[in-house]
Amino acid sequence: MTNAKLPYHKWSNWDELELRHLKYAIAVNQKQGFTNAAAYLEIDQGFLSKQIKWLEKKIGFQLFDRNQRPLKLTDAGNQFLQEASQILNQVERAIELGQRLSRGEKGRLIIGINTSIANSKLPDILRAFHEKFPEVELVLQELPSYEQIEKLRNQQLDLGFFHLHNIQNNNDDVLTFMPVLQESLVIVLPENHRFARRTSISLAALANEQFILPPHNLLYNLREQINCLCIDAGFKPKVRQEAAWISTVLSLVAGGMGISLLPANVQNLQRNGVVYRSIQEKSPMLEIVAVWQRDNVSMILKNFRDVIRNLA
Repeated sequence: MTNAKLPYHKWSNWDELELRHLKYAIAVNQKQGFTNAAAYLEIDQGFLSKQIKWLEKKIGFQLFDRNQRPLKLTDAGNQFLQEASQILNQVERAIELGQRLSRGEKGRLIIGINTSIANSKLPDILRAFHEKFPEVELVLQELPSYEQIEKLRNQQLDLGFFHLHNIQNNNDDVLTFMPVLQESLVIVLPENHRFARRTSISLAALANEQFILPPHNLLYNLREQINCLCIDAGFKPKVRQEAAWISTVLSLVAGGMGISLLPANVQNLQRNGVVYRSIQEKSPMLEIVAVWQRDNVSMILKNFRDVIRNLA
């Protein structure tokens, strides 16, 4: 069987063509001649003419009617250069998109948050990041620390915000962190409480109070710190009610069911019926950290961490 010559539209040796050949032909058309196109491309006119002839030979038809002045496209050349222009535009868009992705300027970041970061630094972090990277989508998930840790390990979160003691107690070699802020505990009282007029209160004076505190099973480390602080003051807190959500704790305090000890960021919540007072004794500092997987090399994540670092 003899080898039949393949028609041009099935010709497989396209690797001989380069994008520059398309660019040359488009320039000749746009500049209406080889002289102007060569000057525009900053190449020799004779070289440009040879490159166009080589291209026409490879594709099997003439692009230009050289008998007309100014130079005109053939019908086939006109259609070819329309498609060629689209190819070059697509390549340019692909390169630009790739560059932006490599710089972390476009994409998606999934972030775990808790109440403490939401009530403190989060608005500033989000605002600063969106100003620098407006096309990056930030997906926020409000989760307790133990869920964030699990999702970070399973790569379901890119970064999480929670208190440092939660990761310290896990002895985790998969995750790493950076500090965001430190905060103390404050006393939360009903606005009509007998101590409400004081600016600071000794914990020992609260020994007989009823407390509204976070539950052990959800916020174990915070609850333990509160217990230890009260024990150092000479008493164990009498817990009337447990509540996992800060908003619920505040509502119960406002309703006169008891008092509470909460992280200082709670003062940013304008809740009617409660007042916040500082502790006279030295309060333990609760450190909020940003946590991520050590081997996560996402440029978007790096950019987000840089914003946190600049604000922290």
